[in-house]
Amino acid sequence: MKYLLFYIISLLSLTACIREDLPAGSFALEKGDLLPEFSISNPDGTVSNKDLENKFALIIFFSTTCSDCREAFPDISTLYNMYKDNPSVRILLIARNETEEQVAAYFREHQYDMKFFADPDRNVYSLFADSTIPRVFLADKSGTIILTQTEKVDAEEIMKITT
Repeated sequence: MKYLLFYIISLLSLTACIREDLPAGSFALEKGDLLPEFSISNPDGTVSNKDLENKFALIIFFSTTCSDCREAFPDISTLYNMYKDNPSVRILLIARNETEEQVAAYFREHQYDMKFFADPDRNVYSLFADSTIPRVFLADKSGTIILTQTEKVDAEEIMKITT
C-alpha cells in the first residue's frame, strides 16, 4: 500500500510540470510582446536581453523532472546543435526550479551536450510566464516575440522561421 501511494504521488508530480493550477489572470508573454529585461549566469558567463539584440533569440524553459520536457529533449538538442554556432541566432536553455548540479547530472546521464542556465528560484522564468513548461519563446532581431510554444517544442516550426 505504501508503494502504491508513492507511485500515485510520483505520477501526479510528473504531470504537474505540464499544467499547474492556473490562477485567474495567469501570466505569459505572447506574440508581439517585447522580451523583458533579464540577466542570467552560468559558469561560461552572463547573458542579458542586451546580448540578444540584432539576433533571433530562442529561449526554452524546461525541467528535467517534467515528462513533457523529457520528451522534448531530442528536439531541444536538435535546435541547440543547429544554432549553437550560428551568429544570427542565440539559443538559451533555462532550467526552471532546478540547480545547475541537478541538470548537469541529468544531461550527463542522458548524454546531452548542451549548455544551459539554471533558474532555481524562477527569477527569470517569472518575467516570461507563471506556469507551464516546456515553454518556448522566439524573438526577432528587434526583441519582439514572434512565436511561443507551450507544452511542446516544435523544432520544425522554429526552423522554418529562423532559416
